Amino acid sequence: MKQKIPLDEFEQDIEDNFQHLEPILDMETQMAALRKAASLHSTKRKSITLRIHAMDLEAMKINASKVGIPYQTYINMLIHKDATSEHKW
Repeated sequence: MKQKIPLDEFEQDIEDNFQHLEPILDMETQMAALRKAASLHSTKRKSITLRIHAMDLEAMKINASKVGIPYQTYINMLIHKDATSEHKW
């Protein structure tokens, strides 16, 4: 018997809409657009100094290691996710 793996909201959305996905026909154009977006994104970074509780930093380092990415990348990912989500408060 197959065990059902719980999906997060993003994964569930993919699962629910899989039949509506379309193949990428012009991969070269798509890759060029993605490269351009990535290069623009990486050049618009700003260095900041932030003081956080030592235990919070240690927890983020542990979480980042579980995902297999550097902790600063993980923190940046969390900030980006929060900055681009619509808050309902």
